[in-house]
Amino acid sequence: MTQLTQSQITSPDHHYRNGAIMVIICGLLWSTAGVGVRYISEASGWHIVFFRSVGLIFTIFMVMAWHHKGDIITPLKGANKLSFLAGIFLGASFFGNIFALLHTSVANVTFLLSSSPFIAALLGWFILGERVKRRTWAAIALTSIGVSVMVGHALNGDGLIGMAFALMMAVSYAAFSVIMRRGKEGDMLPAALIGGIFSMLVATFAIEDFFISWADLAICLALGCFQMGLALVLFIAGSKHVPAAELTLLTMLEVILSPIWVWFLFNEHPGNWTLIGGSIIMLGVVVQATGARRRHPQTQML
Repeated sequence: MTQLTQSQITSPDHHYRNGAIMVIICGLLWSTAGVGVRYISEASGWHIVFFRSVGLIFTIFMVMAWHHKGDIITPLKGANKLSFLAGIFLGASFFGNIFALLHTSVANVTFLLSSSPFIAALLGWFILGERVKRRTWAAIALTSIGVSVMVGHALNGDGLIGMAFALMMAVSYAAFSVIMRRGKEGDMLPAALIGGIFSMLVATFAIEDFFISWADLAICLALGCFQMGLALVLFIAGSKHVPAAELTLLTMLEVILSPIWVWFLFNEHPGNWTLIGGSIIMLGVVVQATGARRRHPQTQML
């Protein structure tokens, strides 16, 4: 009879796969942003950032309270320099995304966002000493090819300011992922809270009138609670077990699923190039998600 020891049940492979699943679900949640924004009728981009941040902050507070049995002071006191640094990069990625979309095409933004896995891989290698496996490089290559196929025919040289913001978003997101890995031994939930507070405060100075319709408010708060809040909780939990390069890679599902949701719900066909490129991206993610093998301890036969 085979008996599994506790070390086998909680093997590195077990932790890695659970972490990968959480990060993939995070990408799924992030991909719903376009749907939520499409349903918003009057609120401006700054309103969306502000009230989404409110929903994000509420969700993180609730998760922290649940995790620490009602005590939210202790985790806040435990926030360190890494938490603040990660929060700033996270908030910067929010604004990089917004201003990029305001100043350049979605195609240009998507193309530059695909550089995140490369940046995270290099940062993780130099800062954390995390070796990037051949499988991961292959998956990154497939993802990049897929994004290139999706948007290559639509790239243009206009909107260089917007492209600069998109690159800032990619770098900030990659840096956030690496910092999550660096602080994996501690509680990094305060980093998400700091990111939400940072983006909310910046948006406050850009908004003259905070009044929006109840429907828009509900959508913005839902985006903050689920599309951003719950997604970040899963991302932070998964980052404890998934290397930095793979973190950004697994969330690339957002790139293909965002137009797919809009296609299904609003009957906007994403185009054949998007479908072909998206299939290549999915292949890259599947290669990474299913190809990870860790060495298990040998089972004991009794």
